[in-house]
Amino acid sequence: MDKRLVLTYEKISAHDCVDGRITRLFPGTAGPEQVSKDDAIFQVARHYLRSNPYNIHFSAFLNHLINDPSLSNKTIQKRSDTSFFFFRGVYSNHNPYSFNASRTEVRLVEHRVVMEDSLSTVDTLLFYQLIGYSFSGVAGTESVKKEFSKFDRKYGKQFYSEPGEVKKEGEIVGMIKNYYFLNLTVLSPLSISWEKLDEYQSAFTITFRIKLRQNIATLPISPDDH
Repeated sequence: MDKRLVLTYEKISAHDCVDGRITRLFPGTAGPEQVSKDDAIFQVARHYLRSNPYNIHFSAFLNHLINDPSLSNKTIQKRSDTSFFFFRGVYSNHNPYSFNASRTEVRLVEHRVVMEDSLSTVDTLLFYQLIGYSFSGVAGTESVKKEFSKFDRKYGKQFYSEPGEVKKEGEIVGMIKNYYFLNLTVLSPLSISWEKLDEYQSAFTITFRIKLRQNIATLPISPDDH
């Protein structure tokens, strides 16, 4: 699963945001699914994202994201009885990469997944993606590959990880790495990928998987762990 992250997960939700309380995440005072400012995933989000969903009321994060003045070409699909929430925008001046991105896009998408618990529970998660495109042909492909490797060197040791290949018509056109918190998350809360989209375009994608609980962005842990 999770392959071709740039091209999939076209739907997400920030519905059911209710007033909640931010819990200060000292040992023994918060559930294991909560994210503290010391967690590796929070550090990744703080470095790469203009709108960090963790350790804040989700409704405040969502307002910041949708109304960010540096975003243009925004698309918003509200949640309804027949569709999920979908948000997409393009940053005019956000380039957190070591390469000069030709386009930086953000997506917030609702997606139903089957949890790998004892009951194979179907749950709804939020997929929050930052996608850096390069339109520089072969040089651009090399740029996103290097960003992928740089990310893994900096953050990978703080997770358990599983690598995979992205293939198109039998040809390897990219790589993906899913990161996990060992003995905690059954679904990867964080993934990175690089992909050659065509002869001119390549992309580096970071994907955060979020479970919304009481207006707080949390890790997608199994219902068995509650």
